[in-house]
Amino acid sequence: MTIQQSVGELDRSSYFGSSDIAAILGISPWRTKLDVFLDKTKGRQPIDDTKAAIFKRGKRLEPYILDMYAEDTGETLIHRGERYVDLEYPFLAAEIDAETESGKNVEAKSARADWGKVWGSEMTDEIPVYYNAQAMFGMGINGAELAEFPVLIGIDDFRIYRVDRDQQIITNLKKAAVEFWNDHIVAGVAPEPATVGDIERLFPWDAGSVIQATDQIRDAYLDLKDLKKRIKLLEGDAEEAAKRIKLFMGEHQVLKFGADTLLSWKSQKARLFDGKAFTAKHPTIAEKFRYDSTSRVMRIK
Repeated sequence: MTIQQSVGELDRSSYFGSSDIAAILGISPWRTKLDVFLDKTKGRQPIDDTKAAIFKRGKRLEPYILDMYAEDTGETLIHRGERYVDLEYPFLAAEIDAETESGKNVEAKSARADWGKVWGSEMTDEIPVYYNAQAMFGMGINGAELAEFPVLIGIDDFRIYRVDRDQQIITNLKKAAVEFWNDHIVAGVAPEPATVGDIERLFPWDAGSVIQATDQIRDAYLDLKDLKKRIKLLEGDAEEAAKRIKLFMGEHQVLKFGADTLLSWKSQKARLFDGKAFTAKHPTIAEKFRYDSTSRVMRIK
């Protein structure tokens, strides 16, 4: 029988956490297997501003969502942010957002209003598969039999979901995590890239050398060249269609066909920063915030 222990702060490069398991399985919308590999072997990798904003918002809303959960359910929360390490596999660990006096794991989530459709009926396990994996992994580490997800969608749509422990799924998750740890982290072998972004992180610099294409790669080049040409033509067609619609609408905001709303063309304001004007007026200050950026650009000949 696996024994769990509560621990304090851990070096994230020394273990897989519940936020890693979906990426290891290849089902995370935010991270790939290579992201996990680089995080553990090269240190925490930077993320883009959009993802950073999502994660920051979720962390700031977490205490508020947990308080809502406790108030709505009457459950007493006895732990928040407790970390557990699996003694059978000490490189597997989980941080649980909260635990109830009755023994449930509680994982607080927030989502934009337009993401509400990915969550199913309340008080069921109809949740995104990557969160289901997180719940099962957490229960596998700390021994809980039930995980509940209080979810705040938008600003006022509060729901609660339930995921019951499934030992077969937990066993499979642990098996996948152990294999990934041994085959990639311990062996120091990067997993196969899953996206173009993965490839660019693996090969950020060019060596200035030349390589001969195989027949298959030449075919891929011809496909890419043809696709880019077709995309350019389609973008032109889309621009022409948009021009016709906007000219027809004039000052009107909404376009309908019978009872169906087709589209809207609304005015909106945004506060922008004039970087050129700022640099011209405060060149010394602007220079302090400049930094070098390196990327590889593919140009079709």
